Amino acid sequence: MFAARGSLVGLGIGLAVLACSPVDEVERAEVDEVGVARLARVHVIVQPDADPLGALPQLDVRASFVHYRGLDDDFVRGRLGLVPLAHERVELGTCVASDTLDGVDFGERPPAGPRELLLLDAGNLRVKIAGTPVEVPLVLLPDLLPYMAGVEYEQVSEYLPSVVVLGERAPLTIEIEGSGDEEIPPTTLETRLPPALDLESRLGLDPGIVEVTWGGSSRSPLVLRLAAYVGSEPSGDEVTCVVPDSGSFRLDLAELRGLGL
Repeated sequence: MFAARGSLVGLGIGLAVLACSPVDEVERAEVDEVGVARLARVHVIVQPDADPLGALPQLDVRASFVHYRGLDDDFVRGRLGLVPLAHERVELGTCVASDTLDGVDFGERPPAGPRELLLLDAGNLRVKIAGTPVEVPLVLLPDLLPYMAGVEYEQVSEYLPSVVVLGERAPLTIEIEGSGDEEIPPTTLETRLPPALDLESRLGLDPGIVEVTWGGSSRSPLVLRLAAYVGSEPSGDEVTCVVPDSGSFRLDLAELRGLGL
């Protein structure tokens, strides 16, 4: 038997789907005339329904506002966990073991000379989901490197606030107060969440193939996260697939097993 919401019950595989689009992530990177590079990312993940297994939070908001100099861009991104997202790294229509995406590549060894890696306080950060505000608190970074200091923003919640009602295209607003020294100006970003997927899965005539289908309006490539469970306990390794939004995708079980699922 197969159920919607990405639960491949008959195979004991749990399937979580993230619809990646420009509304989920805002990133800026630039270098000024004195060699100070700037990098900013605000990443919002909203699950329309709570995960029955509790493996995924329903709300995950993370933000970083970075200044650095004397350091390689890949090193900074790897150290801070700001590497490109799955849909930017995995070829469309293919699957990879998720741990290959989680690996941190620090790039080239930092050159000798002055080095600085600062994560700035951008003031209060608030996310509004369908009009309901959620404050995103600051998190102090540990002093892992002598030239690294600052704060990040993080809000991870197993459930959305009870007053949030997600419509077909719920509005999403990100409000950044800005830093007191005007280094980071006040900024408001407005968009809409992609509609939730009406996801189903079924076995066809070939028992080695599972076809996943979904409805809803067209959006950017979808990221499917596949995990196997025995009862409520995870079994095997997670697999990530990046697929076109064509309404269906065929999963080869032999390939998934080869990737560790």
